[in-house]
Amino acid sequence: MSTYSILKAFMYIKPSTLILAFFFTLCHVSYAATWDDITHLNRTAITKVVHVRSEHDVAQALKYANTHKLKVVISGTRHSQGGHITYPNALVLDMSYFNQITNLSLKEHTITVQSGVTWDEIQQKINPYGLSVKVMQSSNIFSIGGSVSANIHGRDPSYGPLIETINKLRIMFANGETKVISRQSSPQLFSAIIGGYGSLAVILEVELSLTTNTPLKKTVTPIDYSVYWPHLEQMLQHNNVTLHYGRCSIVKGKSFLKECYSVNYICKNHLPLSEKLNNEKHITRNKYLFDLSRHSPAGKKLRWHLQKNLIDIPGQIQHLSRNNAMRPPIKFLTYHSPDNTDILQEYFIPTVFFKAFMDDLRKELTTQNVNLLSMTLRYLKKNQESTLNYANDDMIAIVLFINIETDEKGLSKAKTWTQHLVDLAQKYNGTYYLTYQRFPSKEQFNTLYPDWKHFKALKAKYDPEKLFYSQFYQHYID
Repeated sequence: MSTYSILKAFMYIKPSTLILAFFFTLCHVSYAATWDDITHLNRTAITKVVHVRSEHDVAQALKYANTHKLKVVISGTRHSQGGHITYPNALVLDMSYFNQITNLSLKEHTITVQSGVTWDEIQQKINPYGLSVKVMQSSNIFSIGGSVSANIHGRDPSYGPLIETINKLRIMFANGETKVISRQSSPQLFSAIIGGYGSLAVILEVELSLTTNTPLKKTVTPIDYSVYWPHLEQMLQHNNVTLHYGRCSIVKGKSFLKECYSVNYICKNHLPLSEKLNNEKHITRNKYLFDLSRHSPAGKKLRWHLQKNLIDIPGQIQHLSRNNAMRPPIKFLTYHSPDNTDILQEYFIPTVFFKAFMDDLRKELTTQNVNLLSMTLRYLKKNQESTLNYANDDMIAIVLFINIETDEKGLSKAKTWTQHLVDLAQKYNGTYYLTYQRFPSKEQFNTLYPDWKHFKALKAKYDPEKLFYSQFYQHYID
């Protein structure tokens, strides 16, 4: 074909088509073959990845996906593990580069950030001003957009899930239109997007309410699991507990999930601190020790001994800021093996049933010989604002960190005992967290998340063509 013929052909192409072609040829696009989460259990063939750096990038990507009949999945730091960020042949919006802090109001104690910002970046920004976040996961490595989509919860017993601390969201619908929403202006949409795992719209910006970075006193109390809740309840009533978590023994035998300790951070006063933020140390050493516990009972015994005698020492008092208490080590947990992987699971049990659930949990994990690497506890206040809500009572959140085999037999076994644990949660009027693997059955999901039909109706209203889609949505809701 001559140069003249090529130029003549281009004259008949719509300008909008040329713009899209230019965008996907030159701008922030990877033609990746697959996409996966951190567990490496959901590797999926996709069409392309758009590394978002602006709202314009999002709009162009959605326009392209609509034109080419592609589904869109939204991804941040890839810690949502239930098929939320994967779908075959989809276009992936990688929001991790969309990470600007757009406003900090010292007067109102609020911060507005793009959805790719991490909690660590927020801490770095607000710490010099004596401010701290109210609710975030135990670690600060996650993106804000992902945290909002999962409606995470944290260690501060004064708050329930993250939704309580969100003032407003700026979102983009499937047709490219943007809107600022709040619980006042758009209550149904606000409640569905927070905890909706990217099924309704793209989260562009989030305004969060902040608190004071106060000085804390850390105390550690050895406690038997049977009196864990009565002890904590008394602490919450009579002490100014600002942060809390519990930890129980992973050593199989007499102490398994019975020998625990309660870690409480007591607020000394309400004067703001701006002390230097701590960074993780001894990553290589800790990684080696943790790996020992993956592969042997002796390694678990050693780790539990070190946990009690070096890290959370009963009777020892430590003074630190709220921000530094919310920066626990996490990098040493990075792990990849072709034969096995580490997964998280979380069950929310009403406080009055905690002991009974733990007794059944211990039996199930022992009978199934589950390779439990850690179990931590949180207190979670009742909050039913999110449509796909998990905090339907005052709960103890039981977080399990487990190593599983990744062959067909290992995954089938994990699915079986997971469904047993979900049944146990239901037995005690509890529920489970949707962020993790698609091991629970659809029937279990329908029962424990009864508002899924309302969520599906909102999906039909705001995304009738189902542009935003995922393996999770297909498996449980569609």
